[in-house]
Amino acid sequence: MRKNTLIAAFVGLVLPVLSTSAQDKVDFQKQVYPLIKASCVQCHRPEHESPDRPGRKVKPKGGYVFTNAESLSAAEGEEGVKFIVPGKPADSRIIQVVNLPLDDEYHYPPEGKAPQWTKAEIALVTKWIEEGADFGGWKEDDKPLEYPEWDGKEKE
Repeated sequence: MRKNTLIAAFVGLVLPVLSTSAQDKVDFQKQVYPLIKASCVQCHRPEHESPDRPGRKVKPKGGYVFTNAESLSAAEGEEGVKFIVPGKPADSRIIQVVNLPLDDEYHYPPEGKAPQWTKAEIALVTKWIEEGADFGGWKEDDKPLEYPEWDGKEKE
């Protein structure tokens, strides 16, 4: 009898927590895209006129544009490795490059160019990819040429 009461109490306490966390899916637009915009979009935004050299066009680095769902979904790195592989963060180039050592030439974002992702931010993007990399209703950045200013200091 006491064993059944303990099991019932355990199930009553644990199941609501599990179902709540299962429902708390990562929101791409509110949680993931701000990281991408702060760390990637300065170099990976649509072709635009150089602010420093009028009349000169600036192309997205590597040809990658990270300001809309279609191009983010289709982006492939070297050897055909997709940047985002829904359900497979370990196979996703975006997770691979942020986890490389800072001095590795393939680590992104490059040191000193944009803020590095924290372990918590990497875990958040990893979870989003594990969940299927759902963009929700987000299609594209309505201000793709604007990006947050960075003071050069890393987050703690």
